[in-house]
Amino acid sequence: MKRALDARIDREEIVALKLRSIQARRFILNLGARHRIRLHYGAMTSVVDILTLLYDRWLTLDPARPGWESRDRFVLSKGHAAPALYVTLCQAGFFPASEFDGFRRLGSRLQGHPDRCKTPGVDCTTGSLGQGFPVACGMALSAALERAPWKAYTCISDGECNEGSTWEAALIAANLRLDRLVVLVDVNGKSSYGRMEGRNGVEPLADKWRAFRWRTFECDGHDFVSLSRALAEAETTQKEPAVVLCRTVKGKGIPWAERNDARSNYLLKDAHCAEALASLNAQEEELRRGGS
Repeated sequence: MKRALDARIDREEIVALKLRSIQARRFILNLGARHRIRLHYGAMTSVVDILTLLYDRWLTLDPARPGWESRDRFVLSKGHAAPALYVTLCQAGFFPASEFDGFRRLGSRLQGHPDRCKTPGVDCTTGSLGQGFPVACGMALSAALERAPWKAYTCISDGECNEGSTWEAALIAANLRLDRLVVLVDVNGKSSYGRMEGRNGVEPLADKWRAFRWRTFECDGHDFVSLSRALAEAETTQKEPAVVLCRTVKGKGIPWAERNDARSNYLLKDAHCAEALASLNAQEEELRRGGS
């Protein structure tokens, strides 16, 4: 399963992944519209393709046994993107879609941030930026000490690279040579209040990770071939942790959000939601007709 996709050989599988991502984005839009709540649409939609690839063909998992000891661990360090993870876990078979009926309500297993004590498939409770990545480092160290077959993966944001704990964890992982750790950075160039450039910019990210002695790879975070190739290269690293910088678009799949520097957390207007759903429906129709 953990191999790079080939655009010629794996065309059907790539189309299936694209359709699954479209379905996930549509589900997120309908979820927000149905509950009439503010969501971090930008943070969620930029990682949909990353999560889809991980859970559809990369991570070693068993949805029937969420606590299986030999599973790969995944930490969504950018915990405010939790609904994207929930939708992906649902698609993978960890729980039924009916769980979303109580989304973010008292007693629900699907709250605003991931909770490992409540939600099947969630390996780490996250929320505050910079919190999940250090936990993933601990998981990777545990796997190394126990000579376990699994690896730890975590998705962080470029905005999260402003947190001191992120770079402390990066130093520790490099010093301990944690080659059972793969970090995927959602690099969309924006944080809570708009563009990071000129305000809280973190570029050049690749140079910084290399300076911290990480094997560093870059890819298009919305292209399954590019993303799978970078992950496949990251898997080959030995005695070094690996980081994949995934270049993404914040608000991917929501044309209004893609065009505007919207804040991260907002109530999507009916017109913008309808525009996005129409765009996703058109993309799906094109794919089913044989497009790419």
